[in-house]
Amino acid sequence: MARARRRGWWLGIFLMFALKTGTVQGGDFSKNAIGTTGAQFLELPVGARAIAMGSAQGATVNDATALYYNPAGLAGISGGSLALMHAAYFQEISYQYVAVAQRLGGPGTLAVGIQYLSSGKLEEIDNSGTPTGGSFTPNDLAATIGYGHSLSNMDFGLSGKYIASKIHDSAKTAAVDLGLRLRLTKAAFSVSAANIGQGLRFREKQENLPTTLRGGSSVQLGNLLLAADVILPRGADMIFAGGAEYAIHFSDNFIVSGRAGYNRRAASSKLGGPAGLSAGGGVAMGGFSADYAWSPFGDLGDAHRISLTIKWGVSP
Repeated sequence: MARARRRGWWLGIFLMFALKTGTVQGGDFSKNAIGTTGAQFLELPVGARAIAMGSAQGATVNDATALYYNPAGLAGISGGSLALMHAAYFQEISYQYVAVAQRLGGPGTLAVGIQYLSSGKLEEIDNSGTPTGGSFTPNDLAATIGYGHSLSNMDFGLSGKYIASKIHDSAKTAAVDLGLRLRLTKAAFSVSAANIGQGLRFREKQENLPTTLRGGSSVQLGNLLLAADVILPRGADMIFAGGAEYAIHFSDNFIVSGRAGYNRRAASSKLGGPAGLSAGGGVAMGGFSADYAWSPFGDLGDAHRISLTIKWGVSP
């Protein structure tokens, strides 16, 4: 009972700190606040495995992508992990992610990562809509460093990030992420907050960061992993994400997995078709795994992601 109360205190302190530090209000987390945030690239999911499962990774993430989904998940890495992702979106938009995490010899893990979004070359026009003959290439960058630490079956995580966005002008800022995760025998529960900080200022206009609160859960049923997240993004309504992964173990060093998921964010955007669904699979051989994810975006087209994950020094 005393342990449960202590965990409750941790969760309460965590949420209060996240909201106070981010200078946000309850009304910011609703459909009435749509269009009030910038740096939207920070909300683009990473990791083909995670994306195929609807990005429901708050409680189950087990590699270097924990730096994005929940820094507390870094504490579950027993050796080292390198995650690489290339995402090909529609209209020449591309998104890259790289992160590396290393256990420090005790209960802590350190990680660094980079997100980079390129929107391709755009034609420059003046206020009347007339082409000027010039062009520009908008891009966004986030560089993150984080640390995860374990105490018994409770994981804690903290990360800081540098954010730079360039449209025609440029803006820079910093933010922090926080996370907690409770690990049980076959299940896990988590809470995290991402992108807590001041917004990006372009000349006289400041855009709020997309601060996001996430509560996650997962359960392992033999070869079947089920995961679900409830996500509260600043500037949007509540989002549900869920996913499943079924792994076939041909041997200890050769595993084939199939995955499917759903994320309400895309489904609620009125894109048409099966937007919101996702699917994919992966092959793992020893410490190497290659994964693929497919997500439809209605009339805009489909998005394809390919990831490579390398793990070393993993305990049996």
